[in-house]
Amino acid sequence: MDNWNILLESTADGSTVATVLEIPDCQTTDETKQGAVEKVQQLLQKRLAKAEIIKILMPVQASTSDHPLMKFAGIFKDDPDFMEIIKEIRAEREQDSDI
Repeated sequence: MDNWNILLESTADGSTVATVLEIPDCQTTDETKQGAVEKVQQLLQKRLAKAEIIKILMPVQASTSDHPLMKFAGIFKDDPDFMEIIKEIRAEREQDSDI
């Protein structure tokens, strides 16, 4: 048994639209929320009865950004002075949020 996320939306005429968020075209409408949930469950069961869910592995390639400022990313990661400045900024922000 899997968990599915169902979006329930009220329409102007008072009915409810139920949509399976993982499968957006799996959607139904009913006069009540409970009815919409029951209908969308039935639709989902019918759809999954003739479907197969598999997992695949996809290699992720490192993104090379052409943004000119990216060459500066991480240049202060090992700088103890920079870490001290960050601590001071955090302390100041916490102090400001207490006001």
